Amino acid sequence: MRRTIILLSLIVAASTLTFGQSSNTSANHTQNNVAAQCLRENLSVKEGETDAAMGGVRSVPYTLTNNSSSPCTLKGYPRFEVLNRQGRVVRRAVGKEQVPGDSQQGPPQLVRLEPGKTAWFSLYYNAGGAGYMGKPCPTYPKVRITAPGTRRAFILRSEIQPCPRTDVEVSPIRSGAPQQ
Repeated sequence: MRRTIILLSLIVAASTLTFGQSSNTSANHTQNNVAAQCLRENLSVKEGETDAAMGGVRSVPYTLTNNSSSPCTLKGYPRFEVLNRQGRVVRRAVGKEQVPGDSQQGPPQLVRLEPGKTAWFSLYYNAGGAGYMGKPCPTYPKVRITAPGTRRAFILRSEIQPCPRTDVEVSPIRSGAPQQ
């Protein structure tokens, strides 16, 4: 009887151990399919070609590239700041679900970036033009861009001329490459 109890105890212990390993393997497999948040040091950013329309309307695509060997994710709006010559913030962009010139619309979606692949967002502002009254809008030499979920920013040399009393707007991060 004693041997039977010991044998049954060993069988129960072995099946519990096997079941636990099976559950952990399943959990690890699920975690491996979900990519981690993109890190700033694994990304690069590039300014695209400015689209200048009548009335001073400007639309600029920015591309973020995953330079790591692992997939990662981004979701939300980038922080976009216009800097003066001293590097101080003079304007902050407002996140909008759709900005003029952006063919996509809607709230932010989770974007999975495979190694070497890109995501993008669009910047929109008004630089004055037909119908604009007053002195020319000031030109600023730099912008600071912080990807969603990161803390360290990219600083780019970029001539940007947003007029006072007009919004500077950014779209959410979108998957793929910007539409031209």
